[in-house]
Amino acid sequence: MSWLWGNETTEQAQFVVSALQSELDERENKIKALEAALRREQHDMTSLLEDEVKDLEARRKRIERELAGVDMLIKQKQALIAKNKSEKRKKQNNKSKTVASPKADAVRDKVSAHNHLKQNGHDTIQSRKVKTGNFDTNAMKETKYLFPMDESLKMVAKEEPNVAFIIQRSNNSNTVVYAGHKASDNGHPREELNMLERNTAYGVAFKPSDVPGEYMATIASLRDRNCVIRLDQHGNVLALTTINGKTNILLRRVFVQMTTSWGIPTVDYVEIFGVDPKTFEPVYEKKTNK
Repeated sequence: MSWLWGNETTEQAQFVVSALQSELDERENKIKALEAALRREQHDMTSLLEDEVKDLEARRKRIERELAGVDMLIKQKQALIAKNKSEKRKKQNNKSKTVASPKADAVRDKVSAHNHLKQNGHDTIQSRKVKTGNFDTNAMKETKYLFPMDESLKMVAKEEPNVAFIIQRSNNSNTVVYAGHKASDNGHPREELNMLERNTAYGVAFKPSDVPGEYMATIASLRDRNCVIRLDQHGNVLALTTINGKTNILLRRVFVQMTTSWGIPTVDYVEIFGVDPKTFEPVYEKKTNK
């Protein structure tokens, strides 16, 4: 048995096939469009992720550099702690070896009461007292200013006539004054320097030199040079150091430019102001922290 297809039936079949083919073509075009959109979205997402990865890597490098600076500062503080403990043990050993006598104690108490350095601040003043040794008390007459002063030093000298030199810092309005101390503290508020101030800008450590009546001072912001503390014939407290390659220059003022990152202060540069005691010419040096 067989079927005979007429022209009408053939045309209907062709119409159905054509409609199905059109629908298939349309769906294929939609699939291609969706695939293209998906590829674009994947590419955009990949680019976005790559950018985020780059940003995170840059942040990690910055944090690593800052942590390296923190580690270095911790090591420096640990070294200072070890040094202070060692010096304290040496002082205790030396003290235990010293033979006490009433006469020596009386002389030492008298000299200590009249001759030691102090730190005091201008504005809200921060200070601590440091002994300066056996200066000749007969030489400590009324202070006469023989050397030039800048405006900052003149302002301090009005309140502290025995000023030797001052230290200032960019991120702190306080001024620390190092001066010859002949009487008890009064007038301006005083307080101890904290650890960071002692070790990064303001601090000064003293120890006796081989010359009687002189002390060696190590300034935290000028660790690369020594400073000799002594009295002149008028009773002025002199701080002599090296400035701009010149030795025996009278130190007058130190300015420390600092920045703080993650709570850790960093010294950018130090300005040193002094006077040549022979010519009275100003001497200046800018020391960059490399």
